[in-house]
Amino acid sequence: MRKILTFLFIASLIYSCSIKPKSGLESDLKTELEKIISENNIPGINLAIVMPNNEIIAVSAGYSDKEKQILMKPEDVMLSGSTGKTFCAAIILQLIDEGKLDVDDPISKYFGNEEWFTRLPNANEVTIRMLLNHTSGIPRYVFDDSIWKTMQEDPEKIWTGVERLSYIFDSEPVHPAGKGWGYSDTNYIILGMLIEQLTGNEYYAELTQRILNPMNLSNTLPGNTRKIPGLIPGYSAFSKELFVPEKVLLDDGKFAFNPQMEFAGGGIACTTSDLAKWGKIYYGGQVFSKESLEMMRTPSNQETTLDDNAGYGFAAFIWNENDQLSYGHTGFFPGYVTIFEYIPDLGISIGMQWNTDKKNPDKSLHQYLNDIKKIIKK
Repeated sequence: MRKILTFLFIASLIYSCSIKPKSGLESDLKTELEKIISENNIPGINLAIVMPNNEIIAVSAGYSDKEKQILMKPEDVMLSGSTGKTFCAAIILQLIDEGKLDVDDPISKYFGNEEWFTRLPNANEVTIRMLLNHTSGIPRYVFDDSIWKTMQEDPEKIWTGVERLSYIFDSEPVHPAGKGWGYSDTNYIILGMLIEQLTGNEYYAELTQRILNPMNLSNTLPGNTRKIPGLIPGYSAFSKELFVPEKVLLDDGKFAFNPQMEFAGGGIACTTSDLAKWGKIYYGGQVFSKESLEMMRTPSNQETTLDDNAGYGFAAFIWNENDQLSYGHTGFFPGYVTIFEYIPDLGISIGMQWNTDKKNPDKSLHQYLNDIKKIIKK
């Protein structure tokens, strides 16, 4: 008993020396957020931190609606872009644990009889692993301008998986399968289609059943409708390129187009607190086996083009700075940018969302989180 008490005492000292007490922390964080807003001339920021004891610290700064001068609040919902890939990857890892597929299965095993399959670049060489870690060589469907024009002309459009894939049919691959790295939302569109095939269930229904409900992520919502409860306005710096208004939430509360087009490549709206909670759940391996966690956290052996020398696992940016590993993901969707990060050594998870897609070209979102971490630590 004495040894246990001694251990707990030492552990508490380590914790108290590495993480700043909550008293004063919220004020310091708010000051930092206001600094970011001022330096980048952006509307607002939400930040959430899940502490080692799972307490959540949520801080807001700026405005959710510039024109109406509505202040940002922790309960505000934003579209989270590619961070939604983590939910798709989590379900795939669960299906691997259940023996319903193998990570090195070729995708031809599941889609080889589809008439469209051979029109995919590298079709017969791509495996599940290559989709998960973006080494498939399949191009990004969202880089076709005609997609954005279609959404402008038909904002209510509901997209099928094959319609999304059709924009890269018969294209040249980015590189031979498994012989390079190229980030591609298309990989996760295929994974989402695979989930529906293997489960016989619609993707968001499977996500709700497997993860959102069991993990009590009640403020994480499918991005499959133009009107999402609690969604605040986002402001786009790419309105001309993406054929959207600068303020992407219209006066009637509808998004400029149906975000359902993003599907398993993102397709999630959430509060920043839920985002940070999910970061600890996913990168901490709470919804799949230890073996799957190890696979997810292992970077591919191909050099990435990501900022800050990040590697990439399965829906996982992997940073190794000053001998401290952290795992996370960024997200972009018209009007919003998102990042979340889990730092195992500190036992904390951080989520940050801006209600604009305007970013600083000289400083990555991860570098902003590094500044946040300095405030959290003494």
